[in-house]
Amino acid sequence: MRSVHRSSVAPPLRWCPLWTGIGVALMLFTLWMALRPDPGVTLAVPAGDKLLHAFTFAVLSGWWGNVYPGLRARRLAALGCLLFGVFIELAQWLDPPRDADALDVLADAAGIALALVLLRTPLGHVLAGVERLVGR
Repeated sequence: MRSVHRSSVAPPLRWCPLWTGIGVALMLFTLWMALRPDPGVTLAVPAGDKLLHAFTFAVLSGWWGNVYPGLRARRLAALGCLLFGVFIELAQWLDPPRDADALDVLADAAGIALALVLLRTPLGHVLAGVERLVGR
């Protein structure tokens, strides 16, 4: 017997244009940071760059998964985030002194996968919860 995910029947967000605008701003900020010659953000741990990639793409995918909570929409958002990561690497390849790294895309994919798991928890309804709290 197939179960229905709660997120697939969630009502649409009332403030969807606001949440979408914030999501676009997050993506533009990510693109800007990715294309700066020296973004000045590092983690002083092994594979810190990859952890930043995974975190960034977990946030992006998690955000869009909250804006569009249906299962199919979340999968499309995850794919869109992955394509965005590939686009960034291609742009870095064309923009010295930055360089492209396939492992960055792998780290992006790991962050996206983490977000898809977390979206099945109450974290998948954070924006809806904010709307409920403010709407009281």
